[in-house]
Amino acid sequence: MLDFLLINANTPFAIAMTMVLMLALLEGVGLVIGFSISNLIDHLSPVELDVDADLNVANTGLTPLVGWLCLNKLPLLIWLVLLLTCFALIGYSLNFISYQYASNLLSPMISAPIVFVLSLLSTSIIGRPLAKILPKNESHAVSNTSFSGLLAKITVGTARVNSPAEAVLVDQHAQKHYVMVAPEFAEESFNQHDQVVLLNKKIIFG
Repeated sequence: MLDFLLINANTPFAIAMTMVLMLALLEGVGLVIGFSISNLIDHLSPVELDVDADLNVANTGLTPLVGWLCLNKLPLLIWLVLLLTCFALIGYSLNFISYQYASNLLSPMISAPIVFVLSLLSTSIIGRPLAKILPKNESHAVSNTSFSGLLAKITVGTARVNSPAEAVLVDQHAQKHYVMVAPEFAEESFNQHDQVVLLNKKIIFG
């Protein structure tokens, strides 16, 4: 059994499972010494957020993908462990089935991309009910109506009047939010990586 788990064809899945065990070990040690790996990962890649913009809410850009992957519903560490676990289990299962019915194991070059896509799908499916059990930062829920006056950075596209672009902001609880922004005046436009100040919220229908 150990030979099967560590065979070359299963190397990507063995690495994924090893990472899960290492993360669990680090989190366990961190709890003992009062240091949370989960909080550290959640605060990675802070966005450095003087331009005025209107806040517009729309279901475009990266926002739907983030929601579908449950990245905005689960702590990043939990999401990462879930993805790696799905990757390892699906990969081992696929090669086990391949060995049982074809007496051969799939090459990692073939199996890894297939398993990765299936893992994203599995993470999305499992993440939704899991998020109800482990709500992300439930005690720090922030209404998007409170974003006025906050700084954001354009992440995707060029923002123009009636043509908003996606931006990311960090609230007072260090949580990231993705919003759609557009300038207040027609002669203005904001490009990717530009920093903007959110003024007010507009609901876009259609």
